[in-house]
Amino acid sequence: MLKKSIYFCFIILIISCAKKIENDVSVINDLDPTVILISLDGFRWDYLSKTDTPNLDILVENGVISESLIPVFPSKTFPNHLSIVTGCYPENHGILSNNMYDQEWDAEYYIGENSDPVKDGRWYDAEPIWVTAEKQGKLTGTYFWPGSEAEINGTRPSYYGVYDGNISREDRVQKILEWIDLPKQSRPVFMTLYFSDVDSWGHNIGPDAIGMNSIIKEIDESIGLLVSGLNKREILDNINIIITSDHGMAGLSRDRVIFLDDYININDVRMVDWSPVAMILPEDDSIVSTYSALYDAHPQMSVFKKEDVPARLHFNNHRRIPPIICIAADGWSISDRDYFDENPYSFTGGTHGYDPINKSMHGIFIASGPELKRGLTIDSFSSIHIYEVIAHILDIDTPENDASFDSISVMFK
Repeated sequence: MLKKSIYFCFIILIISCAKKIENDVSVINDLDPTVILISLDGFRWDYLSKTDTPNLDILVENGVISESLIPVFPSKTFPNHLSIVTGCYPENHGILSNNMYDQEWDAEYYIGENSDPVKDGRWYDAEPIWVTAEKQGKLTGTYFWPGSEAEINGTRPSYYGVYDGNISREDRVQKILEWIDLPKQSRPVFMTLYFSDVDSWGHNIGPDAIGMNSIIKEIDESIGLLVSGLNKREILDNINIIITSDHGMAGLSRDRVIFLDDYININDVRMVDWSPVAMILPEDDSIVSTYSALYDAHPQMSVFKKEDVPARLHFNNHRRIPPIICIAADGWSISDRDYFDENPYSFTGGTHGYDPINKSMHGIFIASGPELKRGLTIDSFSSIHIYEVIAHILDIDTPENDASFDSISVMFK
């Protein structure tokens, strides 16, 4: 009988220890004003209505949501992520597209894992908010965010990860929770998360495919891991969470393609970027003739000289902007016939980069936190103003930028 009692006591001890280990999370009661900025790359403004998203819904109910989020032009990943964290239009922060050419340096900028230019701080003309915060004695951490691997103005985040697409969403969330668990003097007050999955699926199958629902649900579950972790630490209501996306997505078709080589000799120009915004660098003596050949060439393509790009796009004032800009209509692609024939699947699925006037390019904005109103829906606004939301919460003195606090002040208590 004694042996049996000892056995049961031992089992109860094991179960109790296991439960303690599982729930061994300390309550945090010394939290400074803190922001977690989360990018859901390519999460279009209407994706929330496609399927159930209970975890995102919690944040919406307890915070602020905008009708949509208007990206900067071009509505591509790197320009928009840099605009969010600098409050500047691309012509002022220098990252004009995912691919660029700098004539003065005779150098190319391109994205991708292990891209050397992405890690080279000389390409970045404006100061990201993590740099400004660090200079003012506030610790930051990025896991991940485009541009955060570069040393900009001599400064990096206190904690950052070199982008690795193989790191799971769960591990990324866990890293944020690990930073939150640090002692106060070592804990970052500004942190970023980045998930690319929705964008990848949108490119592959198109934004309106039923298959998008599954990845939207998976992303919502990842947000749920963060919400659960903050709840266990009893700080969900005391921390500011901003969830946003850099752009939306438009569906493509092989029936909607503009072939530049029908109008110009592609070999006579440098194609800095292709579709849906073709950026063309001709020789100086052929700028006028190239422009003339492309202007009004196709009813689904708008063509501008650099100096004539509409002012609302804020895309005139940087040396890296090529002399000729061609903008495809929503859902159209720009190519040449050889590439089209050799890449049959490149013009299906979805893409982005179009004029932000198209609603398909709009993203999402959700914010929840102690300084923000609850259950509020606000009008669509430009993504550059997210910068002022962060700066206000963290009480950061900001350098000159294009953002406006007045544009987003309505969301604060």
